[in-house]
Amino acid sequence: MSTNITLTKFGYRCDIAIPYGQLQPVIEWCQNNIVYNWQYKVLNEAGSSPGFYQFIFDSETDYINFLLWKK
Repeated sequence: MSTNITLTKFGYRCDIAIPYGQLQPVIEWCQNNIVYNWQYKVLNEAGSSPGFYQFIFDSETDYINFLLWKK
């Protein structure tokens, strides 16, 4: 998975490529490990190529934990 990292006034944003069938484990990890508000947006759904998804976190700590987990 590749990542593109951006800090915005709306929180900490991370754009990642996720292969088909692998989005649910990422969502479950966030549900179980993220403390503060978070959300994700589908930028481009996965098919034969990975999809692109944007994860947004209110907390810098949650954002960093997510990045470390994804590495």
